[in-house]
Parts: sequence; C-alpha cells; structure tokens
Amino acid sequence: MASRWLRELGSLPATVVDWWRRTTAAGPVEQWLVLGLLPGVLVSVWLLSPSIGFGFSLGADSLFESPRTLSTAFTANYMHASSRHLFDNVLNFWVTLFGIYPLVSIADWHREFRLSAAVYLLVGPFVIAWLTLQTLGVVTDQPSVGFSGIVAAFLGFLPIALAAAASEVTNGEVDTVWAAVPFLCSLAVVFAVPSVWYFPTRPLFAAGLAVCGLSIGGLLWRYDRPRRLGQYNRQLEPDVRLAFLIGSTVFVFGVAGALLFVRSGTNVWGHLAGYLVGFTVPFIGFVVLPALTGTPSGPE
Repeated sequence: MASRWLRELGSLPATVVDWWRRTTAAGPVEQWLVLGLLPGVLVSVWLLSPSIGFGFSLGADSLFESPRTLSTAFTANYMHASSRHLFDNVLNFWVTLFGIYPLVSIADWHREFRLSAAVYLLVGPFVIAWLTLQTLGVVTDQPSVGFSGIVAAFLGFLPIALAAAASEVTNGEVDTVWAAVPFLCSLAVVFAVPSVWYFPTRPLFAAGLAVCGLSIGGLLWRYDRPRRLGQYNRQLEPDVRLAFLIGSTVFVFGVAGALLFVRSGTNVWGHLAGYLVGFTVPFIGFVVLPALTGTPSGPE
C-alpha cells in the first residue's frame, strides 16, 4: 500500500504537466515570458539591486510629490526585502497563473488576458501606490516594496476567468456578469473579518457589499436564469471540470492568503488595490462595455 502511494505521488508532477499541456492553449513563448522571464527578472533585480532607495515611501504627501516618488511608485512593486519575501511572491504568482491559464483557454480569452496583464504590470503599480498613500500613509513612513500587489491583481482576474469559461461551456447561458457576485462577496468577507490592526473591519460596508453581490446574483437568476446547468455539468470533460475546481480553489485560498490571513507588516491596502484593479479593468473593458455597446465579448 505504501509503495503504491509513493508511486502515485511520484507520478503527480508528470500528471500535472500533462493536464497543463492539454488545457492551456497559450503558446510556449507566452508561457516562458510570463511564467519564466518575469519571475527571472524579479530574482535578478533582487540579486543585483538593493531594495533600499527603490522602495516607495509611505510618508509621501502625494503620488506626484516629486519625480522620485512617482518613479519609486513603479519600481517598488518589483523589489523585495528578503529572499523569503521574493520566494513567497513568485510562488503565489505561479499558483495564481496555474489557476488562470486553463480557464483563459476554455473561454478563449487570450487577448483579454494579455491586455489585462499589461495594465496590471504597467499601470497597476501606480494605483497600488496611490491607494496605499490614502490609507497607510497616515500611520507610517516605512518604505513599501513587493510584487504581491500585482499578484493580487492577477487574483482579481480569476472570478472573471471562471465566469467567462462557464459562459463558454454553457453556450452563453451563464452570463459573464456573474463574476461580480463572488468578487463583491469576497470583498464583504475581507471588510468583515479582521486581518491587521491598520486594516480595521467595517461591518456596515461589508454588509452593503454582500447585499449588492447577492442582489446581482438574484437578479441574474430571476431574469437570465441558466436552465440547463445539470445537462452541461454532465457533459463536462474531466480536464475542464478540473480546471474549474483548481481555479475556484486558487481564488478562495488566494483571497484568504492575500487579504485575510496575513503577517503583521503586510501592506493589505496594497493587496486590496491590486485586487480591485485586477477585477475592474477586465470587467469594465470586456464585460460591461461590450454589453452596453452590443459588441460580443470573447471570441467571435
């Protein structure tokens, strides 16, 4: 029995790689750029450049206080304070992309994901810095560094990827707008459950978010109810079913790890800013605007 378990455990990496190849339609160049080159850049920057001097000062009066403040708002997101800090962020990045890429392939949202990722990497750092200044800047002048805010942005893409993939496998019966329900409910939990002292709970705000999320779900169920979910569920291939399971698991544990169960000193506001950017950009750009203009989202 023990030897059989050891053999199955030893074959797990190969099984995971085979599943990834079957479910991920992104080309090898893109995979190497996102999953290999970007972490490689983070490691190289940590090895070659000290984080001191490149961190973003949380004591700044505004994002545009000086050219240095504006530049470090960007560079701080690609710096790390220690090898443990770097390892945690790279690992979380890989796990998050492991959940996203198969869903992107199922939904055929490669273009949407690439555009969103570009915004996360190039614009996201400034939004993260701005929101951090509006909150933590009043209680500390500690320099802030780390890639975790951008990782949280990719985490914000996950509920949309799940909804888009669900829409694809149900021939549009599940509207991609459903992504707003888990997103708003996750924010409700974040503001209801205490994490660190400088991120106080806001019960009324949390209740309002929960009501909004559940109301959207109720309206969608009433006026655009998917009626053949059981049939579509029975027709799902095992690889697709596993993609939904892994994506949902990464989403739940990712939110918990980034916004709830965090170590003291973690910039939770920075994580939250990244999460908001990660959801808002693709939701408005690829769900709301196409619905308002009558342009179909996703593949034609």
